[in-house]
Amino acid sequence: MKLTENELFELKYHYVDRMVDNMSTKDLVQYVFDDMLRYVEDLPEPDFLDEAREYWCDEKHFEEVVNDIKQYANSDFKKPMGERNVN
Repeated sequence: MKLTENELFELKYHYVDRMVDNMSTKDLVQYVFDDMLRYVEDLPEPDFLDEAREYWCDEKHFEEVVNDIKQYANSDFKKPMGERNVN
């Protein structure tokens, strides 16, 4: 089957339209989450940090978020069982 460039574009558009239309809200949310995660994983660190700063609107708020993430990432909760502090 041979399609013109325009016909191929229209078939792709229709395919995506049907796929999205038949997805549940949960599936759509998961798809967007996965796609956005791939996007930020592929960004160079400086570009990602610029986007994150822009999202959180000001440097003070961004620094608060980073501090919260640092605490969480380094907490006993996130460590493997053998590396946790036991009191």
